[in-house]
Amino acid sequence: MAKEKSIEVKVGVLILTALGILAAFVLIMGGISFQKTYAIFVDFDNPGGLQSGAPVRVAGVKVGKVAELQFMGGKVDPKTRRRTLVRAKLDIEARVKDSVHEDADFYVTTQGVLGEQFLAVDPGSAQKPALPEGAIVKGIDPPRLDLFLAKAYELLDTTMNGIRNNRELISDIATNTASLLKGMNGVLSENRERINRTIANLETLTAEATTLTTHARGQYVDNPKIARTIDTIDRLSGELLKDSGPLLKDARESLANLNRASKLVGGEEEQAKLKKVVDDVAQLAAHANATATDAQSIVQHIKKGNGTIGGLVMDEAIYDDVQEMVRDLKHNPWKFLWRE
Repeated sequence: MAKEKSIEVKVGVLILTALGILAAFVLIMGGISFQKTYAIFVDFDNPGGLQSGAPVRVAGVKVGKVAELQFMGGKVDPKTRRRTLVRAKLDIEARVKDSVHEDADFYVTTQGVLGEQFLAVDPGSAQKPALPEGAIVKGIDPPRLDLFLAKAYELLDTTMNGIRNNRELISDIATNTASLLKGMNGVLSENRERINRTIANLETLTAEATTLTTHARGQYVDNPKIARTIDTIDRLSGELLKDSGPLLKDARESLANLNRASKLVGGEEEQAKLKKVVDDVAQLAAHANATATDAQSIVQHIKKGNGTIGGLVMDEAIYDDVQEMVRDLKHNPWKFLWRE
C-alpha cells in the first residue's frame, strides 16, 4: 500500500515539474516580462507587417512590445494636429525611460531579410529631455517593397503595351536613326581631310592667339614705359591735388575782391562815372581804328604807285635816276656850287 502511494507521489511530482517547465518555457518564448512598463504611442501611415505583440528594441536590446495597433481612419488628431491612419501603443520597460529622448526615431524593421518584423527605437541625443509617458510621436514607415514591385510592374506593363501598339513607329524610328547615322558616317568619311585641316587651323589659331596675348600683355600690360607713365600721371595728379588748395584760396580772394569792387561801384554816381570812362575809351578806340584805316589806305595807295610818293617809291626808273644822281654827286661834289 505504501509502495503504491510512493509511486503516485512520484508521478504527481513529475507532472508538476513538467507543468512548471512548460510554464517557464511559455513565459520565456512569449516574452512575458514582469518589469514595470510605461506607454508611448507611435503614429504610422502604414506600419507594414507589424503585428501586436511584436518586440520593441532600443539599440538592438528588447525592452518592450507592441501592445496594440489601432486604426484611426485618417482623421486629424486634435492633440497632434496631423492626419493619422494607424497608431501603435508601445509598452516599454521603465528602466530605459531616461534613455529614450524627444528626438528619438521609431521605425519598423526586420531581423534579417525575411525575419520577424519589430519596432526599433533610436534613442536620440542626450541633450534632449526624456520622452514622457503617454507621448505621441510620428514613426518612420517601413519601405514598401510590395508597392515598389507593383508600380514597377505597372510601369513595365505600360511600356510593353506601348511598344507592342507602336511597333511600326518604333521600327521606322530605328530605321531612320540608322540611316541618319550611316549618312553622318558617310559625310565624316568624305570630309575627313577637311575636318583634319580645320582642326589643324584651329590649333594654329589657338597658338597664334596665345602668342598674341603674351605679346600684348608684355607690350601693354607689363611694359615699364606704361608703368612709368602711370606713375607720372599719379604723381602729377598728386601735385595737382596738393596745389589745388592754394589755387582755390586765391580764387576765393579774387572773388572777394571782385565783390568789394562791385560794392564800390554800386552807387548811381560811380556807375555814371564808370559809364563815361567806358564811353571815352570806346570813342578813343573808334578814332584809333579810323586812323589805322587811313594809314592802311595810304600804304595801299603808295604800293599802287599813285601820287608823288608812290611814284618815287614804286617807279624803278625814278629810283635808278635818283641813285645815278647821288652817285654822280659823290664823285663830283662841286656840282652843288657850280651851275652852267
